[in-house]
Order: sequence, then C-alpha cells, then structure tokens
Amino acid sequence: MIDELLKIAVRNLTRRKVRTFFTMLGIIIAVGSITALVSITEGSKEAVQGELERTSNVLMVIPGAGLSIIKVATSSMDESIVHKIEKINHVKAVNPILYKISSFHYEDYIAETSIMGVDPKRAAKYYELVGFQMERGVFLKKEDHYKAVLGYLIAHGKFIGANGKVVNWDIRPGEKIYLYDDEGNVWEFKVVGNFKESGQSFLAGFVDMMVAIPLDTAQEIFGDEGKVSMVEVYVDDIYFVDEVRKEIEKEIGGVTVISAKQSVEMVLYIQKIMHNLLIGIGSIALFVGALGVMNTLLTSVMERTREIGTYRAIGARKSFILKMILIEGLILTTVGGILGFAFGIGAANLVVWVFEQRGQLLPSPIIDLNVILFAMAVTFGIGLLSSVYPAKKAADLSPVEALRYIE
Repeated sequence: MIDELLKIAVRNLTRRKVRTFFTMLGIIIAVGSITALVSITEGSKEAVQGELERTSNVLMVIPGAGLSIIKVATSSMDESIVHKIEKINHVKAVNPILYKISSFHYEDYIAETSIMGVDPKRAAKYYELVGFQMERGVFLKKEDHYKAVLGYLIAHGKFIGANGKVVNWDIRPGEKIYLYDDEGNVWEFKVVGNFKESGQSFLAGFVDMMVAIPLDTAQEIFGDEGKVSMVEVYVDDIYFVDEVRKEIEKEIGGVTVISAKQSVEMVLYIQKIMHNLLIGIGSIALFVGALGVMNTLLTSVMERTREIGTYRAIGARKSFILKMILIEGLILTTVGGILGFAFGIGAANLVVWVFEQRGQLLPSPIIDLNVILFAMAVTFGIGLLSSVYPAKKAADLSPVEALRYIE
C-alpha cells in the first residue's frame, strides 16, 4: 500500500515540475538560511568562548572613559604608568602598546593596517602567556630599531587591498616593507618574522592584521615620545582579576580598566541576540514555505477533483486519499529540507571563504547534530501540518460531485 501511495505521490508531483520546483525552492531557501546562519553563529560562538578561556586573566588599560578602538588609535597616556602597573601584586606581565592605524607599502601594494609599537621584552613575555606563537623567523629584540614582526594575514597576503583586489604576496623574514607616518613620510623596516594564525576574535584578530614594531621606534616616527595608547595586563590568577583592576584604577587616574572577559562576554551576548534574531527570520521563511506547500497541494486537489472522485468511485477509502495528499506534502518538504540543509552548509562555507578573501576571518562553521535533528523535525512537522487541510479537503470530496466536476 505504501509503495503504491509513494508512486502515485511522485507521479502527481512530477506532473507540474515547475510548480513543484518553486514550491520546494521556498523550503530549500528557508532551511538553507537557518542552517547557514546557525552553523556560522555556532562557529563564532565556539571561537569567542575559546578566546574567553584564553584571555580571562587579561585586563586592558586605556585612556579616558569607555572602550573604543578609535579612542585607542587617537588617544595616548604617559608611558610611566607601565612601571606603576608592574608593581601591583598579581600582575605577571604587561604589554604597553602605541596603536596606530596607518598604511604600509610592499612591492606594488599599499594596504591599510594596524601598527603596534610594543616593548620587545615585555611583549614577548605577554604573547607567550596568551598563546601567540611565531610561525617564521624571530620576535623583536631589545636592540632592534627599524624591524617588524607581521601578523599572519599581513605576512601571507590573505586580505583585500586598498584597490579592492585580493592581495597576492608572501612576505618572508629578511624582506623589507615601508610604513607611513601621520605626515605621509615613508620609513623602511626589515621583517624579522611573523606570527602563526590566531583566528578572528576579539583580541586575536588584532594580531593577525597587525605590524608590530619596537615601541621606541613607533614613538619616534609618530611623534609620540613617552606615550602609549593602551596597556594589556596579564594577572597571575583569575581570582585576582577584579582586585588588580580596582588597584589600577586607584593608583592611576583618568584611565578605563576593562577585563578581556567582560569584552568577550559582551560579544557573546550580542551574538546570542543576533542568533535569536536570525532564527526568527528563518522561522518566518519556513512559515512562508509552508504556505507555499499548502497552496500547491490545494491547487493540486482542485485540478485533480475528477481523479480523486474516480478513486473514491472505485472503492478507495477516505484514508487512502488522505494519506496520498499527506505523502505528497511530506515529499515536498522532506526533499526540500535535505536539499536546503546541503545548500545551507555550502552557503556557510562560501560566506567564510568570502570573508577570508577580504582579510576578515570567520571561524569555520560548526554543524551541531542537535541543529540537524531539530531542522529535520521542524521541516517534517511543517510538511505534515501544511498538508493536513488539503488532504482533508480531498478526502471529504463527494465521489458523485467529483465525477461531475468539469475542469
């Protein structure tokens, strides 16, 4: 019986191939969009949570009130505060940074990037603690002057240049690059190494797209002698983070101290809001797809009134007609759901690839088995619910009236 119903359902759906395709397309797009959005947000969530675990011991000290990249790039504070911070109990490492957004020149390319002036000895200790490692070459040394260490994306040219085209280079240790100061003057630097890929997240993304140079050199070329833009502080024990933060605020006035944990948790909160919003949008798309399935089945029932009447006249029960229409709806939504899931996986990976080409890495999509089961269950439920009314309408047709129906 089931085999026969399946054959009839498939035959009926293939009668109107174009209409069936477009009905199924609505389900494909709805399921695909939910799959892609959820997998991308899950991947981002995992990456940010990993960053949370890695940076729970980190505090950031910036000038003035509030956290802003623009403020960090345009404001500064006296370098002497670094010594005060180092003397506070439970401070294991500090990383004073002079942060500038500028351009650098390599071969025929000019690109905008983050220039970070760092104290070689302090930065080496700090980066080791937070897990940033060198891929090639060596890190800066105390005696270095016009030398640079590159982030992974900068070194390997994995981003979009100022002209909108994908940069195509591989800057190796020993090669030279040229940095521009605020006045447009050009300064030559020798590359001594580059970091391993850290991944695009709240803190690691800065490292992947940065050019690190000695702090005193950065202060010289940008005219900020004795100044820093921010100080990263590594606390020896997570339980003393709040205590160290309060002590810094007490010892140093006119600064904002924020924990990396707070910042990452804020990112997670925003991601959760966006995740729920995207699920809501996807659910609307699923609802529209369900209406499309119902409309298609209702139209099919109207077109096949005489056929259904014939089935009833030769002895087919209401349950047979009901099952026939229900199976048609389930085929539409199940096949559409499977294709939509595959489409969503491909779309998610495509989005990540596009961002990679622009130098804005997204973590790899994560496909949660629970998400797959939920999506398939929802799709199955939609197919069932959207088929009930057309199926009941078909089953309730009077055989005599159906046979009299003129198309």
